[in-house]
Amino acid sequence: MKILSIIIAVVVVIAIGVGVFVFSSLDSLVKAGIETAGTQVTQTKVSVGGVKLTLSSGQGTISNLKVDSPAGFSRKQIFTLGEVTVAVDPKTVTDKVVVIDKVLIKAPQIFYEINDKGDANVDVLKKNVEQATAGLQSSSKSSDSGGGEEVKLIIRKFVIEGAEVDARIAALGGKDISANLPRIEFNDLGKDAGGATAGEIAEKVVNVLISKTTKAIADKGLQQYLGKSADEAKAELEKKAKDALSDKLGDQLGDKLKGLF
Repeated sequence: MKILSIIIAVVVVIAIGVGVFVFSSLDSLVKAGIETAGTQVTQTKVSVGGVKLTLSSGQGTISNLKVDSPAGFSRKQIFTLGEVTVAVDPKTVTDKVVVIDKVLIKAPQIFYEINDKGDANVDVLKKNVEQATAGLQSSSKSSDSGGGEEVKLIIRKFVIEGAEVDARIAALGGKDISANLPRIEFNDLGKDAGGATAGEIAEKVVNVLISKTTKAIADKGLQQYLGKSADEAKAELEKKAKDALSDKLGDQLGDKLKGLF
């Protein structure tokens, strides 16, 4: 009996040690998970400054999340999120469908760029996300028969507020232009489908964010630069300048001719 008691005591100590390790390591595990999944979905580097989770309340914060620009652009990042707060329904964390009460992203910075070829970094990122999501869905379907279902999410409220856009357009000599985005809010993401994967939700959020960003740039009177190379935009500007000069000279010549009669 004494030996059995010792064995039980050792098992309990080991179990407690494992529990302490898991709970103390949870923040770093989530941080690593976000970086791995984010990099996989965007096909560019995603980094997280820190994660702080409180399991009892389901509250969490993610700080200094950065998404690098795709290759071919001068801006290092395309998004930087100062702080993201998340509220999870604790009762659902072990379910197949995890319910997130709210995600709030405050004052994110969006670095929009159109390079010499006329490509926009947000458009390239959007294609990356669409391709990655399609690939993940395909692999998920093929592995369904092998068990291991992917956890799905329902997000009751997803809010992005105070977003600022810093745009750089090669056709304008790399001049930076700033714009603000209106508040963006999603309700019941994934609810209609009984839950959505993280990739599916990311695709929807990124698509709307990119659409709002593109509109904010267009509203600054820069519509003519979207989708055009620097050479095309320059040629168009030169043509407009020549047309304007021609019209002005024509008016002046007309006035002089009128003065002769």
